[in-house]
Amino acid sequence: MKKILYLLFFISIVACAQNKNTNQEFKKENMKNPEEMVKKLIEAMKVNDGNKIKSLFHENASQAYGDGPSKSGKKFFSWLDSDIIDRKGHVENAKYAVDGNSVVVTGQYSSIGYTNKANFLFSVKDGKIMSWQMRY
Repeated sequence: MKKILYLLFFISIVACAQNKNTNQEFKKENMKNPEEMVKKLIEAMKVNDGNKIKSLFHENASQAYGDGPSKSGKKFFSWLDSDIIDRKGHVENAKYAVDGNSVVVTGQYSSIGYTNKANFLFSVKDGKIMSWQMRY
């Protein structure tokens, strides 16, 4: 009887470990999927979850309007706070087009006091958003 209990215990440990590894692999793969990362951003923007929004970007992420100069690192996160989070920026009816690590989001962008058609180009690398270009 003890041998059977030990065997069942061992099998359950192995099964839990395999399930944990499968879940970790799924999470890693999901985090590397550029479209999923950008969708997470758009969802976080809908509910204005500032912490979630910031967590999706690389620490040296950059942002630019059109072909203008880009801001990165601390300047990027300052812009993210003031222009997106504080102003409750969000995209309605988001559509996604993926090309490798690049994701284009179109739809209707709105924030406090502003609305325009969205045409955003995101670059994703290693599970983090590296750049955000507004292409109006």
